[in-house]
Amino acid sequence: MLKVDLHLHTVASGHAHSTILEYINRAQELKMEIIGFTDHGPALKCSLADEVYFKCLPRIPSKIGNLLILKGVEANILNIDGEIDVSDRIIEKLDFVIAGFHSGVDYGCENNIGNNTKAIINTIKSSKINIISHPFLIKHYKIDIEAMSYAACEHNVLLEINTHYLAESELLKDTFSNLIKIIKIIKQHQQKVIVNSDAHNIWEMANDDSLKKIQNKIGLTEEMIINNYPEELLEKLKIKKA
Repeated sequence: MLKVDLHLHTVASGHAHSTILEYINRAQELKMEIIGFTDHGPALKCSLADEVYFKCLPRIPSKIGNLLILKGVEANILNIDGEIDVSDRIIEKLDFVIAGFHSGVDYGCENNIGNNTKAIINTIKSSKINIISHPFLIKHYKIDIEAMSYAACEHNVLLEINTHYLAESELLKDTFSNLIKIIKIIKQHQQKVIVNSDAHNIWEMANDDSLKKIQNKIGLTEEMIINNYPEELLEKLKIKKA
């Protein structure tokens, strides 16, 4: 079970089923250390979260009991320039930003491996994001996995191991090979990955069972998982522990 989970969707994402309070209560029951809320940015058609929603997130306490509560967003990559659907004004108010490709977004360039790779690398280079969500998932947007991984290492951006897409019902044929490529490059650079649940309800939060089943096969050691080092993670996100 994860003690740190920074990819949680609430009802504000438009297709998730739990509230902020329900997540907080459940996280305390599980004795988690850090959680992060990351509702979808407004460019995703189903999202109910607009700029006002994200602007108001800092009004939620940063710590309740022993639980540290971070406020973020899962932003959408919009074009080849690496622009995302959250303004700089909002980014300044958030603790961290996850970004990735999502179907159902008006993507402003031709969807091919060259453009997609440029778009994700430009997003990484933008200095506006901290984490790339489910980078191994290339069902809708194919990318050069190695080029993206090298860019992430160079620009101090975490790549996410997303446990939702490792479940047997979601597992795609290229998932293993993509994960192996990512982990090999991360290991070469002596860096770490982040493991998140991408929970859409409180029962999915902190669940890493699907990763445990394949962890050895993809070459991922516990020492490479930044969730195991909360202080290092907070330092990487430039967050002072309350």
